[in-house]
Amino acid sequence: MGGKLVLGHYKALLVDIGNTQIKYALVNQSSDLGDVNFCQYPDDLISYIQSAEQLLVSSVGHSSLVATLVELCDQSNIACKVVETESKTLGIQCAYKQFETLGVDRWMAILAAREITPLPVAVIDLGTANTCDIVIDNRHIGGWISPGFSVMRESLLSNTQQVFADTRSPEFLKIGETTQDCVSYGCLASQTGFVLMAEQYLSQHYENYAILVTGGGQNSLGLQKNEKISLFPNLVLRGLSRLLESFEAK
Repeated sequence: MGGKLVLGHYKALLVDIGNTQIKYALVNQSSDLGDVNFCQYPDDLISYIQSAEQLLVSSVGHSSLVATLVELCDQSNIACKVVETESKTLGIQCAYKQFETLGVDRWMAILAAREITPLPVAVIDLGTANTCDIVIDNRHIGGWISPGFSVMRESLLSNTQQVFADTRSPEFLKIGETTQDCVSYGCLASQTGFVLMAEQYLSQHYENYAILVTGGGQNSLGLQKNEKISLFPNLVLRGLSRLLESFEAK
């Protein structure tokens, strides 16, 4: 959705440009994040931009979309902040020596996670790529990157003879009884194992810890009974909202 008339005036429009869609939320404070919407093109956000004092955007790549947003903000005389990964933000230290190579979406999710819990935490994003970042106290110690569900499936189909699948994504993990189902459930099993290995790592080092999962693949995990694992649909936007608060404090 997008492009509709927006009434009222807000502190900021938060925008997360992902690989397949744009997430956004008009906010006055972090508690506003319950109202999150989606669109495909920056032009869909014109009325939202005009209803905000400023725009904060997180984007991995997609420079043309970011440029369009900046231009729209200039036309409406609205401040636009394109957020980037830093070596240290809000007291949290990045593990990468070349910190600018850590995806800003991961960095925003890390900032959000540290607001949610003070415990040792694995921040997991299940999307086109699956990423895991471990944060201890205020120190990001590193993480993992693996292919996401769709990339795993496409790679398997393009590199293996006599293996085929459909385009449906399973809602939960089962044992496949056809080649199509075996591919889908196998990729989901690998994705679920990615999350469980993060839990195993933390459980070997810490008595108390948390696993926060975001991204499009979170709802099919089937791990709701695991009290250590919590699902958060909008960690990147929540990280952006933390930056909004820090800007206001300056």
